[in-house]
Amino acid sequence: MPIISRLAAACAIISAIFLSSCSETDEAFLPEKPVRKTTIQFRQINPVTRALDPDEEIITDLNVFVFNGHGLLEAKAYLTGASATGQDGYSWTIDLVSNARYSIYACANFGYRIDAGCINDLEMLEYYLAYPDDYSIGMPMSGKIENILLESDRVIVPMERLMAKISLSVDRSGLDEDVEFNIRSVKVEGCPRSVTPFSRNHISDPFDFFPSGFIRKDYETDILNTVSADGRSGEICLYMLENMQGDLLAGNDDEALKVLPEDDNRQALCSYIEIRSEYLSASHYSIPGEHLIYRFYPGENPGNFDIVRNCEYRICIRPKGSGLDGLDWRIDKSGIGNNPRELELSYSALTFSYIGEKTVIKPYITPGNMEEAKLYWDSDDKSVATVDGDGTVTARGEGKCTVFCHLADGSGVSAECTVTVRTSPYYMKIFPGNFIRCKKGDTVSISCAFYPEDSPFEIGIEELEYDKSRGIYDYSISEDGRSVTLYTKNRGSGLLYMETGYPVNQTELIVLVVD
Repeated sequence: MPIISRLAAACAIISAIFLSSCSETDEAFLPEKPVRKTTIQFRQINPVTRALDPDEEIITDLNVFVFNGHGLLEAKAYLTGASATGQDGYSWTIDLVSNARYSIYACANFGYRIDAGCINDLEMLEYYLAYPDDYSIGMPMSGKIENILLESDRVIVPMERLMAKISLSVDRSGLDEDVEFNIRSVKVEGCPRSVTPFSRNHISDPFDFFPSGFIRKDYETDILNTVSADGRSGEICLYMLENMQGDLLAGNDDEALKVLPEDDNRQALCSYIEIRSEYLSASHYSIPGEHLIYRFYPGENPGNFDIVRNCEYRICIRPKGSGLDGLDWRIDKSGIGNNPRELELSYSALTFSYIGEKTVIKPYITPGNMEEAKLYWDSDDKSVATVDGDGTVTARGEGKCTVFCHLADGSGVSAECTVTVRTSPYYMKIFPGNFIRCKKGDTVSISCAFYPEDSPFEIGIEELEYDKSRGIYDYSISEDGRSVTLYTKNRGSGLLYMETGYPVNQTELIVLVVD
């Protein structure tokens, strides 16, 4: 072998031995990296009042991702059930290097394992609701802390709900006294289907909304129709995913002018609340099957159309006057019709059996306030019967006449009752009359007086049971079997009868209307 080659080989051997020796020496003197058992806690921020549906605090599952200071995934976990709950709340314990830097991302209540390998995957992640009120496993949340220096054995990740809460009530104190305003449904229109957990959510396509959003209706809105002495109702809550549309009406400072032009394409991307109500006043009513509709946009101010995650919007609707005034976008009156006043009497016909017998006729006016109505009563034959200003009819002599009742406002609205007086030892009377009008929730007593008192008597049970099955009322019959008490439950009309046998032989039909 040439001398140069032998020297090169010898140098290589010496170099290898030297490097090996140095490596062992360096490893011996390098400090061991300290590993710290670290508990990561997930804590909801800005807690709000808990609602019955959904549970705003519950966490049923967690996706957790831990990235090192270089943005590389170090650990991830999918926690469910008891594994997500510790003594101090929802937590997960892993081994991390003390005094190293980490970023931690978490998603709660998604219901499935998320397959993400880097931060970019999470920033592009989208979460989809199956339907607007899909809260069976809890409200979706997310949270992150970035580039923190691990200096203790406990790290807290603040969790934000990805939805906004809209708490809604109604103040009726500004409405005219004759206005009835019963809310039947409240709905979020422009309700987003999806949200980006780790970036602000901005809907840019009208097809990214549910066709019909989160809704409360029927019995769920009863609390909005329960009015306190100051005119305020109770409160219900709606929920929707974040939708950040920004300041679209720069400079607007009037909430009543918070509306985008019809030809502005951005209108289709903004979320709003729609209230449908049944309406009745002295002059108007809601057409059957239709409603008076209010629409309004939440937001930070009259020019802003943001619906921000993890925020509560407390909104009180304050209709005034007739409740029908306002901008076209705020109030849709297409379901409202003019309502002519109507006057009805508790009796359409009366029969008296002796001179001096009296009966009170009760008037019913719709729509309107009966207590404020001025009425004029008259009889076309006062030798047969007279009528007082309170509707008391008195038999004066045998024969037949007509008693009239007029609204004293010049409208021409009137009603009449045929009165027959014939002396007879037999009679049958219904109290308070054959026509009864009341409101839902009223208790109505209907009784019968007849002579001879030992005459056979019957109340139509079949008709009572039929109207009960329709949900109009419940009922109870008195011990003597001569009267029935109705406990009205829903709007509608019913019919019942009372009948006497020989020698009276008379049947009376009673019509009940529940408003």
